[in-house]
Amino acid sequence: MGVLAVAVTLGGAIWAYGPAADSADSTRDQTDVVQAEASRLPNLKVMRTLAYLKDDLSGTYAYGAEEPKKESGLRGPHIDITFENRANGPALITKASLKFKEMGYVDTCGAVGGDLGISVNYDFPLPDQLPDVPYVMEKDISFQVGTNELDRLTLTVGPKTVSGRPWYGVADVILEHDDGKKQVVGPVALIDTGSDEHFYPDFKQDRWVIEVNDSTCLQGTSKLVNRLLETPKVIPAKELKSLRETLKGLGY
Repeated sequence: MGVLAVAVTLGGAIWAYGPAADSADSTRDQTDVVQAEASRLPNLKVMRTLAYLKDDLSGTYAYGAEEPKKESGLRGPHIDITFENRANGPALITKASLKFKEMGYVDTCGAVGGDLGISVNYDFPLPDQLPDVPYVMEKDISFQVGTNELDRLTLTVGPKTVSGRPWYGVADVILEHDDGKKQVVGPVALIDTGSDEHFYPDFKQDRWVIEVNDSTCLQGTSKLVNRLLETPKVIPAKELKSLRETLKGLGY
């Protein structure tokens, strides 16, 4: 049996009813749905990224056979990302990854003792035996930014056990959204404090205390710091920049 299509003339205009009209209406409906969905999808923009050391971390201290003791106020590297959601709908980040391009320890150019026995509770704790690069660490998270809102995501990373020499690392931050899309921030260049009493950051003065006289070694340390800061499009930790300024002030 055939399908009936009817055309009616009203006031000089032809109005069509039947499969062709239904198909056109369906296509328009689908287009409207797609456009509405596209307008609802979040448009999450990175407004600012900072890297710095902050003393808000917890951990444990263990000495010999003693029972480990809880510690607070420990200082470590932070990556601080501010987002703005410009769309009609919340934006949800479900996974954060750090892809390290480089990492190691800064030579403090003097005799350094062993590890302090302090373990820090980082979001991304690196093994004490630093891995080869490239090296990727992943963490499932649930970070939501509401419609037309600003919000900050902070990630912490570093070797789990505090070492005598400051650790450094250069990494991209990869953020995965609930729709599967990925967003890359960085690279970010980080540094921690270490525990060398002759080579450490003075946070009040925004400089480093360097009480060693090995000029050849300090030249090498200065070369490393300069190279890290010259990484293309790098977002450097505040303390990495102050280390360069301190070394320059000493003639390196």
